[in-house]
Amino acid sequence: MDRKKIWVLSVLLVAAVTYFFITGVEKEMTRIEMLPDEDVLQPMLADNLNEDPSQWAFDDTHTFFVEYRLERDRVRGQEMEMLNDMINNPQVGEEARREAEQQLLTLVEMMEKELLIENMLKAQGYADAILFTRKGVSTVMIYADTLSEEDFLRVAEMVSAVTGVSREQVQIIQQK
Repeated sequence: MDRKKIWVLSVLLVAAVTYFFITGVEKEMTRIEMLPDEDVLQPMLADNLNEDPSQWAFDDTHTFFVEYRLERDRVRGQEMEMLNDMINNPQVGEEARREAEQQLLTLVEMMEKELLIENMLKAQGYADAILFTRKGVSTVMIYADTLSEEDFLRVAEMVSAVTGVSREQVQIIQQK
């Protein structure tokens, strides 16, 4: 084989490995046991703290929000590290490098939208919120006692405006 064919096959191999790695992240998340950082959970602990962590009382729903964010940040960090490694690797072809740069930009844009929406909802008085975006559908989980029909419409409009998905593709889940 000549050098050009070897180079093309190498780029294709790197692209295939990257694709399988990224698509396998969700499977990896289900096999990971997450142990939350006590400092992060400190505000959610009951007022009467016991020295034995197994005796601590947690607000389970709010703990989910914190644990989800920690896990999301851990997985995103791994994705970003892998993409940066590809971008900075001199052996990676220009096309694969451009694709990795585009994936990294898309990931950063998604992180900005999640942060913006989650903080906008907190600013509107909701206790907490998480945005999940996947394949043209945005789902918002809101930690609130009740949500009126007006709340659902206002949140759907805001998420639609920030993410660019249609209002009909915004799902809102109320969690208390």
